[in-house]
Amino acid sequence: MLKKLLLMVIIFPATLFAAQKECPVKPSYNIAITKESVHIFNKKNDLMIKSNGEVVFNEKTVLLQPPLEKQTQKLQTDLRRQLPKLEQEALSLLSEVKITFENAIKNKLGNDNELHRELNKLYKRLVKLLHKSITSESGNTQFYYQNFNNLKKDGEDIGTHIFYNVVGGSIINFDFFKNYGAIKQISKNEWKAQKPKLKAFDAHICSVITDIDGQYQQILTQLNQSTYK
Repeated sequence: MLKKLLLMVIIFPATLFAAQKECPVKPSYNIAITKESVHIFNKKNDLMIKSNGEVVFNEKTVLLQPPLEKQTQKLQTDLRRQLPKLEQEALSLLSEVKITFENAIKNKLGNDNELHRELNKLYKRLVKLLHKSITSESGNTQFYYQNFNNLKKDGEDIGTHIFYNVVGGSIINFDFFKNYGAIKQISKNEWKAQKPKLKAFDAHICSVITDIDGQYQQILTQLNQSTYK
């Protein structure tokens, strides 16, 4: 039982979440994308950019000057393209890392069906965690900023929760000590191989979020000026 614990805690959650550096930009708004509109909102501001170009700010339709109209359309286009793409890229990377570690486990520890089942269960929990931040289905995309900003912490919490659950019902056995060296080697070698890819993806996410936030803040500043009140 503890060999499964060690695998799940030190390899999978740590690799995908704990390694991430904090992005300096923290979104403070939810985003809902449908075929009809892009809706960016929190308790303070509510911006809806409709597919026909109409803009509604804090429940009032506003007429925009051409430069600002161009900015809002660019933001809408970028959000429609970038957010679903980020979700798919994250899911693809998550699956790729899982498969990599599955193969490493098979090579070092053999076909342990129970071990692979536990790894799949953990993978599904991490996918579910991701979908609490961003999810796309049938052309609709939802982005939840609080869950996104807590993604790293919540990923680490999953590992901690699993740790205490398994320890609470486990008895240390010989297999744990026998396989400890192999599991540590898997962790060290595979983490080293995956780290550059994960760091690059983390930087990519930060870059996309920073660009989107920068566009939104510029638009918000102009909309809050007296011309658009």
